[in-house]
Amino acid sequence: MLWVDKYRPKTLDQVIVHQEIAENLKKLVTEQDCPHLLFYGPSGSGKKTLIMALLRQIFGISAEKVKVENRTWKIDAGSRTIDLELTTLSSTNHVELSPSDAGFQDRYIVQEIIKEMAKNRPIDTKGRKG
Repeated sequence: MLWVDKYRPKTLDQVIVHQEIAENLKKLVTEQDCPHLLFYGPSGSGKKTLIMALLRQIFGISAEKVKVENRTWKIDAGSRTIDLELTTLSSTNHVELSPSDAGFQDRYIVQEIIKEMAKNRPIDTKGRKG
């Protein structure tokens, strides 16, 4: 276990740095209205900490059971089709990826994932799709 994992907040109540964001996320959970979310920001800004705390709040310990997958996407980029392979970490409740691993074609992978996720309905707080 890394030291960062030992001291990382496990719940939204324990978050210190992004308290306003954590409060907004807690409201989404308590109102049982959790839309699809996309977190972005510079490296080390606390994205993963907030996401893992949110997932634990909604799904419990099952959010921590992840598997590594190599996923391939066929993306239509105007006049050509691009085949992109990317390693993802995923549980039954979330997908974690680093678009920068796709190099200069990172915007295509992000657009494709947003389209793919938007096809699914939002989830409720019991972990079921609406």
